[in-house]
Amino acid sequence: MTPRIGIIGGGQLARMLFQAAVDIDIEVSFLVRETDEGIRGLAANVVVGDLGFETITQFASGVDVLTFEHELTPIETLHKLADAGVCLRPSAKTMEVAANKLAQRELFSRLKLPIPRFAKLNRDTAFVDPCIAKAITGGYDGRGVRWINEAQDLEPLVNDNVEWLIEDLLDVEDELAVLTVSSIDGDVTTYPPVRTIQRDGICVEVQWPPATTADLDERAQAMASAIARELGAVGVLAVEFFVVGGKLYVNEIAPRVHNSGHLTIEAASTSQFENHLRAVAGLPLGPTNFITPATMVNLIGNINRLADYQVAPNTRLHLYGKTGRKGRKVGHVTATAANVAAASQLAHRVRERIIASD
Repeated sequence: MTPRIGIIGGGQLARMLFQAAVDIDIEVSFLVRETDEGIRGLAANVVVGDLGFETITQFASGVDVLTFEHELTPIETLHKLADAGVCLRPSAKTMEVAANKLAQRELFSRLKLPIPRFAKLNRDTAFVDPCIAKAITGGYDGRGVRWINEAQDLEPLVNDNVEWLIEDLLDVEDELAVLTVSSIDGDVTTYPPVRTIQRDGICVEVQWPPATTADLDERAQAMASAIARELGAVGVLAVEFFVVGGKLYVNEIAPRVHNSGHLTIEAASTSQFENHLRAVAGLPLGPTNFITPATMVNLIGNINRLADYQVAPNTRLHLYGKTGRKGRKVGHVTATAANVAAASQLAHRVRERIIASD
């Protein structure tokens, strides 16, 4: 009997996991916060509550295994759940490292992977000019990131209640992401690397194939696999990379389905969402090869009237059921074509019709 899966979180990733679950007939339920938008009104089995131990324990009593759409559940709560016998995939240990950027960098250092120089910020931390400051926990989509030009810029952060790390500001030529998928038996497979394009700390576009060498792609996949194995990951784990002077630097990880993998729905043999559910349920994983060049463009801001939108060939629009506002991802569009340039042009053409101008 296929396990019943409980998913913590109710945003767009939950929405796409639900759609994949319907396709492969897996029973899923969702625990969402009052403020979550995305899955509510779409799936039948939705519980609204906090992310506390008692609420999650009650929710877990109705499913066989828990997985996650985000890294917001308090780590101490996850460890208490594991101690109480709740099946977590990925584990509390994996989630603890992934939710803490300092712990991530310590992991990368232990594996001898190339990373920028870093240090936890305190009054005795030596200033490196220039550098970038990142909140150790809680930052995403450009939040919790500061560009530091001179030592005095660090003073407000030292006195902040948030813990920060600083690291060298690299002259980044390109950015890549690799999605790993790990089974409950520890087998790890990877999707080929994709190119990610960022603006103001937010991913705006993802492309496959990237304009990289086969050697670079293989090294990225090997590094990502090493991280997944060291963490004992189950399901999808995303690993982000910087490319500097033709060399890879590991940036960050996310222990869940990821924005960089949305284009796998249309462009890969098995989507990241289906493979994550397969892994968590203990089912055989699907193939992770791409079958066509593709580009995914995030829709950020406010949406025009959909009545004005006409479906374009070789494109697919995904909306998240979210209220639009500046800087917020409210959907994405994926386009497939004979090459990345053509796919990108198609996707941007749709974006311009859908997103209201600022």
